[in-house]
Amino acid sequence: MTLKALGLGLLLCAAGSVLNGCSEEVGCTNRRSDNYNPDAVRDDGTCINSRDKFLGVYNVLHICWPDTMLPQPRFMTIAEDDLRVEEKDDVKILNFGTDSISVRALISRQTLTIPRQDLSVGGIPFTFRGEGHIDDTGYLTIIYSTWLPNGQEVLKDCVIFCTPLD
Repeated sequence: MTLKALGLGLLLCAAGSVLNGCSEEVGCTNRRSDNYNPDAVRDDGTCINSRDKFLGVYNVLHICWPDTMLPQPRFMTIAEDDLRVEEKDDVKILNFGTDSISVRALISRQTLTIPRQDLSVGGIPFTFRGEGHIDDTGYLTIIYSTWLPNGQEVLKDCVIFCTPLD
């Protein structure tokens, strides 16, 4: 093959790639990220970690039914968990609930899950469990319940409405 024929062949091959749209797809290649692109061949650094959108300080409105407690505005912080495991997106919620305790939560996409946790509040053992959802504007809603070790439910379907502080 002559040099001229080789050059013509490379030119035709390049033109065919452009016409066929064979460009390399770039995007987020991390499967656990919110904006994972399964077609991306090269990571462009735009991955959004699910956990990161939950981190911060929130102004909260806390309501428990059927109690007639007047809702009181408070603040709550969600931070990275020091015990974070690579495969899980753990966070800790500080100043949580009516007793301002710290609980662990797991993050998956738009969902926050508070797995069953046995904690002490004022020397009294309680069990906590709950779940929440964050919307695209950063507003978070958490529903949780607590009960004593004997199974007696103390608070059922408490709701925390969280507004992110800038």
